[in-house]
Amino acid sequence: MTEVVDLFLELAAVPSPPGEERAVSEIVQRYLRDLGLDPDEDAFGNVYTRIEPTADGTPLFFCAHLDTVPPDGKLEPVLGDDGVIRNRGGTILGADNKAAVVQMLEGARRVLVENRPHAGIELLFTMQEEIGLLGAAAFDHTRFHAQLGYVYDQAASIGEIILGAPWAQGLEVTFHGRASHSGMFPEEGRSAIQAAARAIADLRLGRVDEESTANVGVISGGTAGNIVPEWCTFLAEARCQDERRLNDLVQEMLDAFTFAATEGDCEVSTTLKKTYRGYRFAKSDDVVRLAAAALERSGRTVSYALSGGAADANSFNERGLRCVNLANGMTDIHTPNERIAVEDLEGMVDVTLALIETARAA
Repeated sequence: MTEVVDLFLELAAVPSPPGEERAVSEIVQRYLRDLGLDPDEDAFGNVYTRIEPTADGTPLFFCAHLDTVPPDGKLEPVLGDDGVIRNRGGTILGADNKAAVVQMLEGARRVLVENRPHAGIELLFTMQEEIGLLGAAAFDHTRFHAQLGYVYDQAASIGEIILGAPWAQGLEVTFHGRASHSGMFPEEGRSAIQAAARAIADLRLGRVDEESTANVGVISGGTAGNIVPEWCTFLAEARCQDERRLNDLVQEMLDAFTFAATEGDCEVSTTLKKTYRGYRFAKSDDVVRLAAAALERSGRTVSYALSGGAADANSFNERGLRCVNLANGMTDIHTPNERIAVEDLEGMVDVTLALIETARAA
């Protein structure tokens, strides 16, 4: 097996759900120190290091997150005869995002070992991405010398460039009714659950249109089966590739809540929680053109897409940096079928080197 496969198998065998990334972080920092680098860990636990430039050009930063969604079984990554790495423990593999971690580390190693000229390379490994991009949000982005960066956090074939990711809005909705005994005095009660159910039934959920989605994911309420429920709370979200249209969709949802509360003679309160801001690039933008040129240099067919989810790129773009998400060959992430081919694991190392080479010429 190659070094990149060995390192991935080592990382994938270590559990790292959000908030429990310490063991993986220590492996990454050990690897960086072995390269002669000086990794720095900030107060949140993010790991950052910089390789000083040796040539003119455009410096780049690369970012991957160290956490995974929580596994619900053993982590036993294995390389199959078909050249694909899977987990035989019946849960996630953790290629999201440990494949990217390895691809970036191996790219940096080759730059240093092969003495490749470059315009400056910065590596950032973040914590708690899976629960809201928390590590990227906590990182002091002014530490970056580079203004252009890349994350590899899209489960698709290598060559796909993500031009945009959605804006997202979370909603915590609570209906307040009136409790009463459901068998003796039902007419005196006002069912908060019934009002909430009416509101949810009126929402447009799922794929609302080609750029928008909405969902209700958690609901709770009431105190007993024989008491008209006085309260009911549910959590919802809306996402859209266009911020104005997202605002319109959220207002439509708020109107549905108000109508349902009025019909049920209840009250409703809604707390809006911004999840993350979206972004959109044009194919002509420098960070996209550089990625396309590097992919073509690597022999890849370039394609473009929009993502329905967020990545650390959302956080960096919100702060004025230019950061693009690139697909890196992961498949069926967050499922027991999650896997990555060795060909893709190693292929994205070549893309990393091509990005660095292309930036040197920029």
